[in-house]
Amino acid sequence: MPLPETEPENSGAAPRNSSSIRLRVLFIALAGVIPLTLFVQWSDLTVGGTMVAGPFPPLAACLQWGLLLGVIKCTARLSKREGLLYRSELLVVLAVWLAANMVAGRGMLHPLLTSLVGSSYYARGGAVTTALAQNVPDWLAVKDKVAVSHFYEGYGAQVPWQHWRRPLLTWSLFLVPFLVANICLCALFERVWVRHERLTFPLVALPLEALGPSPVHGDKTASRRMIGLGLSLPLLLHGFGVAHAYLPNVPCIPFFNDVSALVSVPPWTSLRPLYFNLYPLLIGLTFLAPADITFSVWFFLILTKIELLATAMAGWNDGEAGGSRAMPPYLEEQSAGAFLALAALLVWNARGHLHRIAFPERGARGQGALTGGARQSDDRTGRGFLVGFLLGIGGILAWCVATGLPLWFSAAFFGFYFVVALVLSRLMSEGGVTWILAPMLPDKLILSLTGTGSLAPVALTRLTFQVQHLRDTRQMLAPALFQTGKIRDATGFPPGHFAALTLAAIALALAVGTPAALRQFYQHGALSLAPNSDGLTMSANVIPTTAVGQLSSRLIAPLKPTVGSAGGLLVGIGVTLGLALMRFRFPGWPLHPLGYALTGTLQVGYANKMLLSVFLGWALKSLTLRFGGSRGFGLLRNVALGLILGDLLMGGLLKLLDALLGPSGYAIF
Repeated sequence: MPLPETEPENSGAAPRNSSSIRLRVLFIALAGVIPLTLFVQWSDLTVGGTMVAGPFPPLAACLQWGLLLGVIKCTARLSKREGLLYRSELLVVLAVWLAANMVAGRGMLHPLLTSLVGSSYYARGGAVTTALAQNVPDWLAVKDKVAVSHFYEGYGAQVPWQHWRRPLLTWSLFLVPFLVANICLCALFERVWVRHERLTFPLVALPLEALGPSPVHGDKTASRRMIGLGLSLPLLLHGFGVAHAYLPNVPCIPFFNDVSALVSVPPWTSLRPLYFNLYPLLIGLTFLAPADITFSVWFFLILTKIELLATAMAGWNDGEAGGSRAMPPYLEEQSAGAFLALAALLVWNARGHLHRIAFPERGARGQGALTGGARQSDDRTGRGFLVGFLLGIGGILAWCVATGLPLWFSAAFFGFYFVVALVLSRLMSEGGVTWILAPMLPDKLILSLTGTGSLAPVALTRLTFQVQHLRDTRQMLAPALFQTGKIRDATGFPPGHFAALTLAAIALALAVGTPAALRQFYQHGALSLAPNSDGLTMSANVIPTTAVGQLSSRLIAPLKPTVGSAGGLLVGIGVTLGLALMRFRFPGWPLHPLGYALTGTLQVGYANKMLLSVFLGWALKSLTLRFGGSRGFGLLRNVALGLILGDLLMGGLLKLLDALLGPSGYAIF
């Protein structure tokens, strides 16, 4: 990877880890959001294949940043001058682009746009159509039948802005406090996680290693060879896969293997899905993560399958997880309880920091080594983030009430949403799990405890629009913001300024991406674009059809409170607290509550796709630590970094081939 030269020590310019930043950096960071966002629309909507606005680290930002590094290196060599940007400034640019990339496609923009038309398109009669017509105003969603059908079917139509302006304005009033609350939540916990607890942050290890102040672990020559070895593996293996996609006679190693057909007889069908998928990037990230977390992930995934098999053999359910109704063994409810308990523990661990920010006059004992003016400045910034988070929450609740949801339901819904955001952020920051999933949807959890009779039909109907864009958490914003916060901390850039820069970049991505995406939808139609993209299939088809089905069942056959849901919730809380207590009492305790929380997610099948890769990464790390010692771990750590880099480079090459030769149908994840 080409790198710019190190900052001159006596140049008078801003040194690395300085709080200052030059104007050109702000310009490059924000200006780069525009081509980044447009590239996402072209790639993920038109070309398809590997998503460039997919799991963290998102591919588009990585590719554009790599291109920037190459341009700076070439420019510096030709002009025989220092690079255009210093290393700390390059990291700031990367952090801003990563945040913008997460909202430019599947993470926010595409599901938000499809949510405004999806329910109307898929509601083809009956109670749902009547409820939508009576209870959904045109300032909340697009209701014109022609505008809705052209969005999904294309016909080369122009964007009917007269039907989109009011809903977009309404939702922009929601997005402002929502984005502020997310950014401030991450900033409030950033210092505790980065400085005091020193979490590993495996997902951003590669750029920090490449541009960090220290050389790569061990001998430079040996380290570079090991990185090259790791880099060559995904390039070689995926290279055969891509060649096979275009030329079927070329042999290849199958990366994605669904062997669910091996268990075709009940009750063994409860073990479905069975995947043996290989993801080099995930193997590398798992190697960088703590072994107790990765062990717990695959251990509890297997335990989950045993639970499903046992309940199916007992005749308590059909052996499937998920669905619109809670069923034994209440995996989603267990996981929801685990998330609630973990969020409480995370707040408890940060209590000193949060108390000092909230009540500075009481002289609460703080965490960290800041003293004097530096500490006062940090506390003032923290209080600003606390006020911003509270104002953001207040704005969200006010918007929900104004658009037809009761205050109690809105508070419970977004309370659980931010609980999920905090715990998934911890899972990514500490465990390196890039494919993150919520335990269950907030509305399903609330209504399983209270029954659908607690909401009026108008609220149930509008809920269909208000929560669709929050249902797929694989590209959730808050966990990505924690990763960018780790990068920011390595640069010394002030957190308040960085938060403002991030908010501006996200707003710019949404402003540029909205008209670009709508033009694509009305030109080609979401139905014709969806087969090229797993993300768009989820946003344009799976989520809205699920929402319509849930609304229909809630209107026609109202749900009553489920005792089992409450029981599962309490079991999840109890198991999580028990695991945390065992880790506190016994330092060598191998099971981590984060692994338990992950395995009951609402898409158990998606989590199972990670199983083999997580196991291989954990096994490789465990064996290396046992037999190779610190030197062996240092060398294989570089192989892991090479695996990550190789997958990202292969993703860029795939996009180039898809654009030149047509979609291959091959994707790296």
